Amino acid sequence: MSVPLSVAVTLGLLFFLSAGLNEQVAEGCTCLQRHPQRVFCESDIVIRAKVIGNVASTLPNLVAFNIKVITTYKPSIKKDIRVIYSTKICGAHLENGEYLLSGNIVDGVMIFGLCDLVWRWDQLSSVQKGNLSMYQRGCVCEITSCTGASCLTKKLQRKCLIGVKKSLSLDYEDALQAVCLPRSDGSCKWQK
Repeated sequence: MSVPLSVAVTLGLLFFLSAGLNEQVAEGCTCLQRHPQRVFCESDIVIRAKVIGNVASTLPNLVAFNIKVITTYKPSIKKDIRVIYSTKICGAHLENGEYLLSGNIVDGVMIFGLCDLVWRWDQLSSVQKGNLSMYQRGCVCEITSCTGASCLTKKLQRKCLIGVKKSLSLDYEDALQAVCLPRSDGSCKWQK
């Protein structure tokens, strides 16, 4: 029994498309590299918290962690958060210990994932810890990546650049130790 050419081509295309879709799903749990100040500014909430352990989740498809908030960096809320949630797929797994965490507030609960700030507190440098108190002031600035000639532009306005180390931009490692803040002339500049 022979298979018509059109059926064979269709099956071949379906195979390659399904393989491509599976590859996208497998790569769906990666995040673009972003400066922590940018993540801070795009988050609803940023806290330093001590994770006490896992608790049974009351929400579907979410993992729950029992925490004690040590410091709230954004926003200054009065509500005492005791449980935070991460997605089961592409979520972050936390061990007991202190973390810097960012996320969004959805229906009154904090939800975070791999693309949020999920950093062990003891692995942050003293400079990074100090920068947290200045990030909010820098939220009027845009932090963006640059390559080649785009790193040399003089018309930055409210931008700080991450790219090849030049006079107007910082490489990513140096940028992690800096904060992008507005200046009196309305422009923004990296400050260490």
